[in-house]
Amino acid sequence: METLQSLLRALPEVPGTLLAGVSGGADSVALLRLLVLRGCRVTAVHVNHGLRGAESDADEDFVRGLCATLGVPLRTVRLQPPDNPGEDWARQARYRAFRDVAADTGCAVIALAHHRDDQAETLLLHLLRGAGLTGLSGMAADTRRDGLRILRPLLGLSRAQLRQALLSAGQAWREDASNADPRYLRNAVRGELLPLMERLSPGAGARIAAAAALLREEEDALEGRAEGLLRAHGGNDWVCIAPLMDCPPALRSRVLRLLWRRCAGAGREERSLSREQTGALTGLLEKGAGARCNLPGGWHGVRGWRCVHLVGPDTESTMENTPVPVTPEGAALGGVHLRVLRGGAGHGDAGCGDGRLAQAVPAAWLPGCVVRHRLPGDWLRPFGSGHRQSLNDYLAAHRVDGPFRGRVPLVCRGDEVLLVCGVGAGDVPRLPGDGAADDDTVTLLWSGDMPWTRET
Repeated sequence: METLQSLLRALPEVPGTLLAGVSGGADSVALLRLLVLRGCRVTAVHVNHGLRGAESDADEDFVRGLCATLGVPLRTVRLQPPDNPGEDWARQARYRAFRDVAADTGCAVIALAHHRDDQAETLLLHLLRGAGLTGLSGMAADTRRDGLRILRPLLGLSRAQLRQALLSAGQAWREDASNADPRYLRNAVRGELLPLMERLSPGAGARIAAAAALLREEEDALEGRAEGLLRAHGGNDWVCIAPLMDCPPALRSRVLRLLWRRCAGAGREERSLSREQTGALTGLLEKGAGARCNLPGGWHGVRGWRCVHLVGPDTESTMENTPVPVTPEGAALGGVHLRVLRGGAGHGDAGCGDGRLAQAVPAAWLPGCVVRHRLPGDWLRPFGSGHRQSLNDYLAAHRVDGPFRGRVPLVCRGDEVLLVCGVGAGDVPRLPGDGAADDDTVTLLWSGDMPWTRET
């Protein structure tokens, strides 16, 4: 019969200080006992979901007694369930509770008690739902979620091994009656489908879990490549189209799903894009500028001239737009800097600049200028044209993607735009004649993160 000491030898390395999720069930009790045997400084975290009334309270009392016996600090979190709670609510609420305890204790590592049978069940559940490689790779042994490192050190052990070890130690645990309710798909997979597969092919559960581990290796490799592409050719909510078109279709989809997880935040990361939503987002690559598709939570994908963007319902309303006065040293706004250099020679074409990233102007022209983002009614007189044009039409004519237009820093006086960062110049004054001193002239230089200027 297995013992806790024999299982300890199969336990992977874990940090010396960590949290542990302890529900009171056999798996989490075994996890806590093994971490204590390993000599870890562990704090138990028990989440009382409040779903089973007195039974939930009895679970909490059991965990409290267990931790007292083991000399383990315990943090309990009691939740108030909504009118119609489900498994998804419970899971998300539990992870929020873990993050809260991690923030409160200063320990951002938590061990969870998922084991080999859980892994096999997860793969089968995802297969039944039509998942791709990401879903079929199951649960990661070591991953991060919203700043919390999540370890699953029991993935190499079976449910039977853990229970045998507890029995040999005389250690009790709690049974959750709802885990036997076949109305829940996971319970049906656990109680009916996996036992049938074991009868048909003994050892099926272990082999399914091993397959998940192999798929996880491939998943991690592809995810690493997608992260590299997004890091090189994208931002928090956009990615350049040209590099994606050089990728296999499967990698394009993966990059866009990664972009969704990055920009949509913790509130929607639990729900990955459906196959249809991923297809609609990937389909934007083949369409013209301005094409859109709907995404969860009021978000949508937008196809620009050079990039695909993910736009939220409040993306532009949350942008800081307090005007920044242009001083003799310059100004900074939204990660972009406007530097003021004395003299006009040596910066750009013919010493005057290209109007996009550099522009030489009379020094007396700067007082009263501010740097800000666009506002309704903004306009400019494109340099050399003599006519007035709305800023939005000007940006569209220069093929600046719509979602970028609210981020472009502008040098303005009132509602007149004088310089458009990385794009062009408005009606800036001519430089003094050849006899003018350098002190009469300055060169304005834009630098920083300007994705609207990128081709790839």
